[in-house]
Amino acid sequence: MVSNCHMRLFFGALAIAGVAACGRPPARFISMSLCDLSADFSAYRNRRVAIRGVFFDGLRQQCPQSCATGSWPSFVDLVGSDVTGEAVWATLDQAERTAEREASRGRRVEVWVTVQGILRASDRRSPAGPCDRVVNGGFGHLASFPAQIVVERVDDIQIVPNAGSPYDYSRPYRGAL
Repeated sequence: MVSNCHMRLFFGALAIAGVAACGRPPARFISMSLCDLSADFSAYRNRRVAIRGVFFDGLRQQCPQSCATGSWPSFVDLVGSDVTGEAVWATLDQAERTAEREASRGRRVEVWVTVQGILRASDRRSPAGPCDRVVNGGFGHLASFPAQIVVERVDDIQIVPNAGSPYDYSRPYRGAL
């Protein structure tokens, strides 16, 4: 006859084995700035990332690096996923409208956010690095973004005053002309 204590140990071990097989904790996000990510988009392809940047027609950041042909491609397209709720887009829209109101009053601001999701990028790294517009292009409007984040959530939204910001929220784009 099996004792009550042995039965509890058996079922406890069975429950732990079930959790180990089915209840894996979700993969962690790799956190970094958009400037750090843009140094090598392909290194983080299909990985879960948490990226901090300015929400302005995607996610952007002014980086100190530059390419021979112009600015460093430190921007990514943002798209929704099955887990992106409407509340995420509504919250971003509200922050953007706040920035537009500030801009209409002559104040220059930026909408800083942390976006979490899966990074889509080219599977190969060019010898020219992120400055290669052919290898590193292909996402978003007119395939002009070097990468794309399939958004799961957005956190830490802040409206930050910046008199020298290159992002002009006074001219919002609201769809087809």
